[in-house]
Amino acid sequence: MSEHRQKHKVETHVPEQSFINYCIEAFPLLGSRTSVKKAIGTDRLLINGEKPRFNQNLVPGDILSLTSSGHLKARSFDKKIPVVYEDDYLLVVNKPAGIATNGNRIKTVENALAGFVDRPDLPDALPRPIAAHRIDLPTKGLVMLAKTKGVLIQLTEDFSQNGIRKEYTAIVHGEAPQKGEINQPIRRKEAITEYRTLRTVPSRVYKHLSLVKLKPITGRTHQLRIHMRQVGHLILGDQQYAAGQKTILGKGLFLCATRLAFRHPITQEPLVISIDPPLRFEKTMDREAERF
Repeated sequence: MSEHRQKHKVETHVPEQSFINYCIEAFPLLGSRTSVKKAIGTDRLLINGEKPRFNQNLVPGDILSLTSSGHLKARSFDKKIPVVYEDDYLLVVNKPAGIATNGNRIKTVENALAGFVDRPDLPDALPRPIAAHRIDLPTKGLVMLAKTKGVLIQLTEDFSQNGIRKEYTAIVHGEAPQKGEINQPIRRKEAITEYRTLRTVPSRVYKHLSLVKLKPITGRTHQLRIHMRQVGHLILGDQQYAAGQKTILGKGLFLCATRLAFRHPITQEPLVISIDPPLRFEKTMDREAERF
């Protein structure tokens, strides 16, 4: 990625605005408080050539500089990504497994959509859709992207405040309880997952397999995969967290983001976007039951 540096001069005193919020407005493509903090932590965001503090006081004449815009330039990736919902402000796509949402690589959802989705005729339109959140590389399912700077900022904040409710479908090892809540910290941070079991079948290899719905109340990295392993119900195909357990290999991770419920950031209309899990989920459950 070729680097470039953007500069911004503080023209007036900003006593009532936090440094981080000011930086989001100065460099809108950063998009969120988290992105600003990451830019500071990696020395990409400087004040007068020096690393700032999170509670830095700004004064007129200060020069903010940012290396890169916080979003990588789109790279050509010819891949059809199914669009589930779209309007002038945002879109929701069905991410295939094995493709990243974004990042410094070619095979990403953002790169695939860059040459496929038209830029809206709006004053703060982004040059291409930018993801407001991520799902894991091996996870399939719904990902929401913003088409404008304002919507990106709002969606990022909504996700961080749990204003957008997510639901996943998974197959897990064992006979999972009918419903429950997992409240175990991940990397010393609070993490909460709710679940309910849709179907359980006997399995000759795994004793039982259960089809479950998972609702992450918090948003820790790999939260669902870690939590289900912690309670003895490894997600099928999760080699990374198997810790020696035998699981299905070569068929991918049996985890799919199947539902997003939220208020539209512009119209405030309640929206529920949902998809069915891949057919292989039910086929796998049926096959295991038949083999028993």
